[in-house]
Amino acid sequence: MDGPHQRCLLLLLCLLPQPSILGPPPPPEELREPPPPSGTTDPAAHVLRGRPSAPVRPYSLSLSPEDYHYYPKPRHLKPGRLRRLLGSAFDPFWMATVEPHRRNGSVLQDNLETQSRDLAEGARRYRRKLWREAEGLELPALLPPGPALSSELRGTVSRSLRQWLVERAACRLTSAWVDLGAVFWPRWVRHTACETGPRSCSWPPGMACRPAQLTHIKLLAWHCWAMRQPGPPHCAWRQIPYPVVAACKCSCR
Repeated sequence: MDGPHQRCLLLLLCLLPQPSILGPPPPPEELREPPPPSGTTDPAAHVLRGRPSAPVRPYSLSLSPEDYHYYPKPRHLKPGRLRRLLGSAFDPFWMATVEPHRRNGSVLQDNLETQSRDLAEGARRYRRKLWREAEGLELPALLPPGPALSSELRGTVSRSLRQWLVERAACRLTSAWVDLGAVFWPRWVRHTACETGPRSCSWPPGMACRPAQLTHIKLLAWHCWAMRQPGPPHCAWRQIPYPVVAACKCSCR
């Protein structure tokens, strides 16, 4: 196969090119509080510093209780005080103080894009990109030549093909509520992920839905460090940036 057919199929294989934001996520914002001492052994310490040496991958913090040696006492868990510490960063879409009733709802049930501005903006951005790519395809060249199809019918068929390609390549998000444990507040956080399944998001098949955009929510982490040795550690709640997946795209890699 050569000529316009070959060019069209090559374009279909890379229907959604790599956007510039697919690189590493931007460094977390500066924390309002001073960074903890560099000698800390807390598993979450690398996100407590204002400028970590490397971007934090989504959901990479350890959730194993064995990795945390100090836990907040009941007097440190007063909801009113914790809400004040977190301030306007508290987002009920992403976090919950108690276990949600529908812990693991699917994307079709929850309709995530209608519940979050970040997710809605991400979905619209990549859908517009898909339409721009689909409109650039020479789809009429794939149709049978000759007078069998009128120009009007060719246009109708081309629009239907473009619509089908966009719908197939539009990757959606799923979510599940995850318990981060007592050292984080709120301890229940929504983890989003790209929809997976046996059907490829591209035509010809071969591509898959992968994370394309991250957003950072803020949580409180119980952080302890030793002021001097020997002696008890000093502990405090500190805000940390927590990366979550905000949009997905159909990608070769």
